[in-house]
Amino acid sequence: MRIVDRYILREMLSSLALGLLLFTLVLFAGRLLKLMELIVTRGVPAGMVLTLLLYLLPSFLVITVPMALLLGTLSAYGRLAADNEVLALRTAGWSLYRLIVPALLLGMAAAAVGAYLSLVALPWGTQGFRDLLFRLSRTKATLALTEGLFSAELNGLILYVQEVDDDTGELRGIFVADAQDPRYPREILAARGRLEGEGEAGTVTLALEEGSLHSRPAADPARYRLVTFRRYEMRLDLAAPGAGTDRERSPRELTLAELTQAIRKAEESGRSAAAFTFQVHQRFANLAAALVFVLVGAPLGIQVRRSGRGASLALSVLVALAYYLLMVAGEGLATQGRVPAAVGAWLPNVVTGGLGLALLLLGGQEWRLGSLIPWGGRGHAHS
Repeated sequence: MRIVDRYILREMLSSLALGLLLFTLVLFAGRLLKLMELIVTRGVPAGMVLTLLLYLLPSFLVITVPMALLLGTLSAYGRLAADNEVLALRTAGWSLYRLIVPALLLGMAAAAVGAYLSLVALPWGTQGFRDLLFRLSRTKATLALTEGLFSAELNGLILYVQEVDDDTGELRGIFVADAQDPRYPREILAARGRLEGEGEAGTVTLALEEGSLHSRPAADPARYRLVTFRRYEMRLDLAAPGAGTDRERSPRELTLAELTQAIRKAEESGRSAAAFTFQVHQRFANLAAALVFVLVGAPLGIQVRRSGRGASLALSVLVALAYYLLMVAGEGLATQGRVPAAVGAWLPNVVTGGLGLALLLLGGQEWRLGSLIPWGGRGHAHS
């Protein structure tokens, strides 16, 4: 590798690192505030919240790695052009196509990282995030209990606990207002109790001891019923509908092998496989985004000729925004069956890559005809 190649790579890597940090933090910010609420208001352990953030990281990096590469390419080639280093290289006989070789090499490395993120890390992170949230939802009754305060409503239940033993998990002085069945509301008083483990399908058991159950039918309040008990168990349904352990996993949680199997099962049962087929194509389209952004960033950076990273940052955000808007549009069209899944998944790459190739070819023509059309409008040079 020539000195010039290493020099361009160093220029790109500094802006790429800055962009990767900045873009990832921006995407993290919205989720981070919500996850911090779990620590502050719900008492979720910080380690569990950090695990949630780790599971989220691949879904962010799939987006931010190509965006950071675009920023690095725009910034590096824009600075070279603004400082007339491009003009000097052109005078020395370097073609535009040769000049973007370092960017293409870095783009291929980013595409390899994107392949791992899209094919391996993304389904792992998405499934892990949802599974951990589900486990949290099954234990939110414990998190909602505060000594001397009524809990927020838990699917028709309001709980009051006079004392919580943090060492043993025993609850003392328990009051339960149960309106899960509006026809037969009831109140339960118990001297003590505890939440026992995790049941299936998002349920936990509240085991009460030494208490009484009081009920009045809503249709006939004059009928009063009192039942005393030594032990009474209540199953608390704490999961959202369909959130059980046997819930159907989303396409983003499936590996390529599982997606292929899901497509076959959907076709055999006569259901639409568009969502699964689209996800297969999008996994490969994601890793191609890095090369697409290089094709756009290098010639565009030279033409814009802005020194400093501020303008490059703004331009990279605009290009990336247009790319991801096309991605959303393509997914909507594909999942609705209005276009084939492959067309919807590859639409942003085709449009953005086509623009990049046009800029590259146009730049190459101007490069060869520099004496007639000066590149960037600063002086004349002959190769």
